[in-house]
Amino acid sequence: MNPFKYGQVVFDEDFCPRPKLEKALKSHISSAQNVLLEGERRIGKTSLIYEIIRKMNKLRLLYIDILEVKTVDDFCRRIIKAIVSMEQKSGLIEKLFKSLAYLKPVMGIDPLTGTPTLSLDAAVRLKPDSIEGLMDLIHSAYKRKKLVVVFDEFQDILNVKEAPAALAILRSKIQFHTDIPYIFAESVRNRIDDIFNNPGSPFFKSAITIDVGSLDREIFGDFLQKKFLIGKRRVPQSLLDRIFEIAQDNPGDIQQLCGAVWEVTSYGNDIKDDIIPSALELVYSREYKGYEAALSQLTGQQLRCLIGLANLGGKSPLSSGFIKVTGINQPASIKRALNRLVQLKIIYKYQKEYKFINPFFRSWLIYKDF
Repeated sequence: MNPFKYGQVVFDEDFCPRPKLEKALKSHISSAQNVLLEGERRIGKTSLIYEIIRKMNKLRLLYIDILEVKTVDDFCRRIIKAIVSMEQKSGLIEKLFKSLAYLKPVMGIDPLTGTPTLSLDAAVRLKPDSIEGLMDLIHSAYKRKKLVVVFDEFQDILNVKEAPAALAILRSKIQFHTDIPYIFAESVRNRIDDIFNNPGSPFFKSAITIDVGSLDREIFGDFLQKKFLIGKRRVPQSLLDRIFEIAQDNPGDIQQLCGAVWEVTSYGNDIKDDIIPSALELVYSREYKGYEAALSQLTGQQLRCLIGLANLGGKSPLSSGFIKVTGINQPASIKRALNRLVQLKIIYKYQKEYKFINPFFRSWLIYKDF
């Protein structure tokens, strides 16, 4: 069985330790301090949260994922879905039904598990003032057992038309939940700044920021070595260094490439650096349709910018070297192309550098010699 896991929450023996981060976040949770958890996609923010909650075994976790939320109604329904999921585990679904009576809930039975279910009437449209009642419901849940509330991809609340009103109501309630730690996880830093670093925002300076960066290479390298040894496979440090480089030190992408190395090797192998092309080809075979779909959306200038980023990196996209490679002479045109690539979620900008969201897309462009 392939021991490398990616694209999912991991904990226990599948979680690579982050001693400093774990200590800091555990301390803030214990003191009911609200936290802004910043980090790139697939960097391990959610796994970090779940692992700490697992170790602090007297806590309940209310996990609310608002990725790509578009309306207040959708936002409220995601909160309700998370509450229902949490209360089902504690057997309090009937009490929850009564608490949500004003939203016309419908109770049923899951045909597979036989457990009670709760859904809302689709005709009911939830508005910003509905948030107030839901936050009161969250606060009442704390009275039964200590609670940690997580809003994942919190920056996407800015997609909502009534975002200012929604944020104001959220903040007005959260500031009185002094015994509940709220964790706001995000992966688009320039957007989250509008919420937590803008003096005009209700959430200005309302949470301590923790940056979730790349794993320590030495710690992560030892962790990966032990995973390979499950299959008596031995890998040199030079191979791991190359994997870290290709995957841009992103833990999720590193595990994906290690998983591919595992699949193209056999039990007891002494694995050499030259296995990398075969492992990458396996990754490409599974993802190339997504790459091609992304390319089909691009204009000629956007494609040339993307190829330039793949070959030269994204630190100096307005340099003479970049202009020469892309053949785009107008800096304004390059900026427009880059902005469009960001909008399409092919690249992102972090600390003045443009990076590929999927590093294997970058290596595929080089591999195909675009």
